[in-house]
Amino acid sequence: MPIDEAAKYAYRRADSATLLGLLPELRRLGKAAQKEHERIEREHPADPGGDEKFIADLAAYATMTTERDLWIRNELKRRGLLPLWPGGEEHLQDDA
Repeated sequence: MPIDEAAKYAYRRADSATLLGLLPELRRLGKAAQKEHERIEREHPADPGGDEKFIADLAAYATMTTERDLWIRNELKRRGLLPLWPGGEEHLQDDA
């Protein structure tokens, strides 16, 4: 699930300190969603009661937070605030 254009627009206009501040919160939210997803799967592995949509939504939310975290990290690399791996410049151009 790629990051939506509205989020990219907002993040590109945010200052670097704001983006850095978002990273821990995105990680916390993603981990919480993943733990809840795992808990429900463990406690109700074959629950036919409609939790399937909730479980799918939790998985999508966890994926979305991970995608945003990665996008912000790449934006910070593009801004020169995080170091690049060798050859990383090419990767940054994919989402410019």
